[in-house]
Amino acid sequence: MANVKNSKDDVNVEKLYGKECTLSKEDFIKTYNISENGLSSNEAENRIHKYGLNEISQAKPKKWYNYLFESLFSPFNSILMRNCFNSFLY
Repeated sequence: MANVKNSKDDVNVEKLYGKECTLSKEDFIKTYNISENGLSSNEAENRIHKYGLNEISQAKPKKWYNYLFESLFSPFNSILMRNCFNSFLY
């Protein structure tokens, strides 16, 4: 049976996740020109105008008749309706 090692030395974190995860906090802040305190109110307002709100747009809800047709013509219900019509014919 092979001798398998599971140690931190065997994993190349930089290869898996990129160089950003191995940077020190100070280097990361300098590299990406960010602040530890977050965005100022003005910067947040500018980004809202530039990019919009951080929201997911909602799809229009389906109409009631779409649900009715989907349920009527589902494979299982189609088989039931066929059997029902067959029983009326015979």
